[in-house]
Amino acid sequence: MSILEDLRNKLKDAMIAKDEIRTRVLRLLVSAVKNFEVEKIKQISEEEFDAIVKKQIKEREEAIEDFTKGNRPDLAEEEKKELEILKEFAKPELSDEEIEKIVSGKIKEMGISSSKEIGKLMGVLMKEFKGKASGDRVKAIAEKLLK
Repeated sequence: MSILEDLRNKLKDAMIAKDEIRTRVLRLLVSAVKNFEVEKIKQISEEEFDAIVKKQIKEREEAIEDFTKGNRPDLAEEEKKELEILKEFAKPELSDEEIEKIVSGKIKEMGISSSKEIGKLMGVLMKEFKGKASGDRVKAIAEKLLK
């Protein structure tokens, strides 16, 4: 079963259950997948779907932050509910311990000794961590290890 078919089945279930938030989120994902497949003229892969989901998660996190700053807890709460649903579809990220182990290995392998070389290190690390961990987390851990 393709990702799109699976999403459509879950959407149908959410509509039958009259779960408005889940229906809204699943419609958004179905639309994003269809747009991707039309644009790329191919069926979406697991990695590409995960990238779409993570992009949506990041958008929700930013919206929650903005609504909280704007003193709109009602809208922030809606975004939080959508975020929880989106997280069900995302592949889990690596733990901090796993990231730290890989980063320290790369630091030794590349012979990096100061935080001045973090740009060169991050370029290599982000190729390895693509889809597995956010750049902010990797950078924070790399900076901590280089201190």
